[in-house]
Amino acid sequence: MEFRVSALDDVHDHSLAVDGWEQVYRQMTPGRFESTLVQACDDNFQFFRESTNRRVAQAGISPPGYSSIAVPLYALATGTFQGHHVDGFALMLLGPGEEFHLHTPESMHYIGVSLPTQLMQQLVSETVDESAVAKLSQSVLRLPEEAAAALRQQLVPFLDATEQSADRLDAAASARRFQDEVTSMFLSLFEGATGDAHDLTHATYSDIVRRCERFLQEYADHPVTVLDLCRMVRCSRRTLQTSFQRVANVTPVEYLRSLRLNAVRRLLRSTSAPELLIGDAAARWGFTHLSYFAREYRDLFGELPSQTLRKS
Repeated sequence: MEFRVSALDDVHDHSLAVDGWEQVYRQMTPGRFESTLVQACDDNFQFFRESTNRRVAQAGISPPGYSSIAVPLYALATGTFQGHHVDGFALMLLGPGEEFHLHTPESMHYIGVSLPTQLMQQLVSETVDESAVAKLSQSVLRLPEEAAAALRQQLVPFLDATEQSADRLDAAASARRFQDEVTSMFLSLFEGATGDAHDLTHATYSDIVRRCERFLQEYADHPVTVLDLCRMVRCSRRTLQTSFQRVANVTPVEYLRSLRLNAVRRLLRSTSAPELLIGDAAARWGFTHLSYFAREYRDLFGELPSQTLRKS
């Protein structure tokens, strides 16, 4: 079993480091980004443990052929996953090749597992109940707080010990124990899940944000404005404002600015200084006033554009 622990300081690098996932992470709140990513993989099993210190908007597609379940190790204070408001302890589920959107709180620490869909369904049927397989199609399953306490008491020490002696997973027996321990804990959580309490109001707000995100993706090379978004989704500026604050915990103006700044950072990280000047990279994303751009860039990422690591 391959086991890796990575400490990262760039949100773009973090999104690329997660094996098997087609996704983009965008930093939404200011400050230097720091994260830890732990991964354990073999042919029919993928485990990840992620922690981030900044609010992040995640979007992408889950691994084809695999069903995935994730859960916060500590209560998710506020967030949105697949249009559902997550304000406590809950399982977040994705089917094979499913498009997903996740808006995290200011800091996030969670674990997840991906198994071949047929195997996941078989395990749920055999260890929980055959009727429980239908729950795999839901996006969010609420969990009681006592389940969170049990998870932290039982699994976290095991994970910490494994990270300190990851070389032992080269042995087949150790790898099997790790896989079975993690999988059985998730199945136990799944058994205690109560289902999603659907918030129609939040679902409406989330749908507005999701439509905006798709529009922004379609017109990624255009300087989209708040008015453009209002016209596209046919809603007032106030409704748009409420939607983004409820779902992403930022205003539409802040969201658009963060997207553009993240795009500049990805561009800088993927090019060399002789290949692309900072001013030209900024101009591509609508930043014409360099000193103003540099200040906003530093406020979001905790460093000046000139301090960002470039491609050698």
